[in-house]
Parts: sequence; C-alpha cells; structure tokens
Amino acid sequence: MELFGRKGKRVLGLDIGTSAIKFVDLKDTGRGYQVDNLGFTSLPPETIVDGSLMDTTSVVEAIRELISNYKIKKKEVAISVSGHSVIVKKITLPKMTESELEENIFVEAERYIPFDINDVNIDFQILSTPEKETGEHMEVLLVAAKKDLIEDYIAIVREAGLSPMIIDIDSFALENMYELNYPLEIGDLVALCDIGASIMNLNIVKGGRSLFTRDISIGGNLYTEEIQKELSVNFEEAEDLKLGGVSEKGSPHTIDRVLDKTSSTVALEIAKSLDFFTATFPEERIARLYLSGGCVKVPRLKQIVEERVNLPVEIINPFTNISVNPRVFDPEYLNDIGPIMAVSVGLALRRV
Repeated sequence: MELFGRKGKRVLGLDIGTSAIKFVDLKDTGRGYQVDNLGFTSLPPETIVDGSLMDTTSVVEAIRELISNYKIKKKEVAISVSGHSVIVKKITLPKMTESELEENIFVEAERYIPFDINDVNIDFQILSTPEKETGEHMEVLLVAAKKDLIEDYIAIVREAGLSPMIIDIDSFALENMYELNYPLEIGDLVALCDIGASIMNLNIVKGGRSLFTRDISIGGNLYTEEIQKELSVNFEEAEDLKLGGVSEKGSPHTIDRVLDKTSSTVALEIAKSLDFFTATFPEERIARLYLSGGCVKVPRLKQIVEERVNLPVEIINPFTNISVNPRVFDPEYLNDIGPIMAVSVGLALRRV
C-alpha cells in the first residue's frame, strides 16, 4: 500500500466518509481527464465515528450498493483516511539518500509519532528544497497511520469485492484535485478546507508542496446536533433543516440563528488554524481559502467564514479542468454535488 502515488494503472477514487461513500472514475483521454462514472450513497448515523469503523456491515453493503447501482467494473481502488489515527509532520533530518532514509525512517519517526512505532504504517516524501541543497539537512514529509485503522479499511473494501491498491490521506487527495483544476494558481499560497460530517481537513499548499495540514474534529454533524437540541426533532429532520428545509417545529428565523451560530464555531476553528500557520510562517500570506464538503451547502456558511478569516473564500469545483459529457451527466447536477466529490476526484487521479 502506498501513501504517495507512483505512475501506473488508473484506479477508482473511493472516498469513505462519515455520512456518505462517494466514488469517481476518471478516463485519461490523452488531452486531459474526463468523468467516466461517479456517484454516492448515504451511510446510517454512527456508522463511522472519528474515522473509526463502528458498523462494518453497513459500509460493505453501501459499497456493494454503489457497485451494483452504478455498474462499476473497475476493481482497483484508492481510498483515504484522516483523523486522530493519522499523523502528518514536516521534519528536518540530516541529508541522506532516499534508500538511506528508508533504512532509518523508523528510528527517526519514533521521535515524532505519539504512537508505538510498531503499531503504525509509515511513509515519507523528501521535499524539494533547492535553497537548502548545499546544506547538511533536508525536509521530509512524514506520514504515519495506525495499522489497525488501515487494516479495517482494507478489510471492508475487499469484503465488498474491490482491491485497495492505494491508501492516501484526505488532505493530500484534496491537494491533488486542486492542482489539476487550478493550475494557474500554482505559485499562490492557498488554503484548502474540506468540511465533512465529523472532520475538517485543512491543507495549506504552495507550488505543489503542502506546508501545513491539520484535521479538526468538527463538521456537519455539529449543525445536526444543534438543530436537534434546539427544536427537539430527529436526526433525519435536522439533516433536512440544515440544508434549507422547513419545519413546523421551528420558525425560519430560529433555524437560521442555530445555523449561523454553528457556522461561527466552524469559522472560528478554521481561523485558529490559519492564525497558527501565519504565526509559524510570518513571511507567508494566504491568497484565498477554498471550501469543499457537504457543509458548503449550509446557508451563509461561506459568508460567515469569509468574515471571520478575512480572506477571499470560494467553493471549490473539482470538475473545473475535467471534461464531462453533458449527454451522460447533467452539468447542473455535477455543479450541485461537486463540493462533496473533491476528495474522491483527488483519489481518482492517483495511479498504482
């Protein structure tokens, strides 16, 4: 399993999220990428909690449902993980070759990983640092994920009849998607934030390099919980209200107040992470923030985040630079679901 991809056979991008499973299959036309197939299906509440699989049967059934409903033929897939069981750190090490680093990575990683080194899978990438090539040190991106988490995800994908070929990190999949779709911004410092049901993935990138990543344990479920508490409605009703539905149990004003208050909490967490980055890299200036994930449909979230972080905020479109046959896929539908497909598009760009 590779955390960082190599060129080779194309795979299906399978994003196993807290509230839904999404997939994207891309075709390389020789002139660029084209959407070959895509879709998603919802998961029951509490199926996945903080990245941990609580109900594997429901996940396996959901993947099988996708395979059947969308007539998926491709078996090789790329999946991704995030949350407390995943550590991403940029570290500085004495200069050495890649083969030397492979021999020493476990010894070096032990100083940075808060888990037993025998309980994690580790991968790394030597970062390009031309300004330090004559020095004695180099920067390395270190990634560690708990073995039991990886094994659980591999097991459910295999049980559903697919072959997991690549294990990625949500934040890096997001970066892959962004770099394909916004190539003219490659020199800009940009923050990418995917707001899922229970976790926000933040990745600050520039020039094809990730400078800062953070997983924040907050997401769309917070809106649902706050609406349930305020209006005494069930989970399904609260989910509908979150996305603009109406209810006799609460006035539109009351619902808007709950949504705005929760959006302010989300915006504050994003701002705190951006402030931390700015304090760490005082010479850098973030040009803009892109949002993705199901939460971008919450009314006024974009405006509230924009006011709080004091940056231009845009909703990302993962199909900006990917061609689509309008006779096969309704462009309006793709525009509507685009933000929730960001990670799966990034995964579909990977090769075995």
